[in-house]
Amino acid sequence: MKKETTGHHMDGVYVLLLFAVFAGCILIVLLFGTSAYEKLVERDQAAYDQRTGVQYLAAKIRHSDSTDHVFVGSFSDRTNVDADDINTLYLQFDGEDGEAVPGFYTKIYYYDGYIREVLCEEEVDLLPEDGNEILAAEGLQISEDGNLISFTVMGEDGTESSMKVVLRSGGMNDGTE
Repeated sequence: MKKETTGHHMDGVYVLLLFAVFAGCILIVLLFGTSAYEKLVERDQAAYDQRTGVQYLAAKIRHSDSTDHVFVGSFSDRTNVDADDINTLYLQFDGEDGEAVPGFYTKIYYYDGYIREVLCEEEVDLLPEDGNEILAAEGLQISEDGNLISFTVMGEDGTESSMKVVLRSGGMNDGTE
């Protein structure tokens, strides 16, 4: 009778050992899966950050694509690109009726680690830090050549994303009305 009792205890030990091995394998698979998932999330976030800046600018330009509504200047002077170091995209502001509101512009520019945007009246003197922070970045370059606007966003991780947008409305404004 003692032999049968020992046999049943050994069967229980084998089942318990098999369960422990199975549970250990599940934990190892979960740990490797978690690591792989974290890497995928980081990669996807980096790709998102890289694309967001240029897609944002392209959408804003396309939204404002009307004759003489889009032009490049400097932050302090919309008619002179070289007036300061802050390369700025100007978009003529349209009211609720879709008509341009004279003297109001949306400025998009890079300052102090962020791409920023501010809606302002032409005569109002704003400081670059007054704009709303849109996206963290290392830089932004905007240029125009006829009806072609080119821009490059330098991401926080050192990557650069570039895009060119052709204005279909008839071209750029030289900043004068």
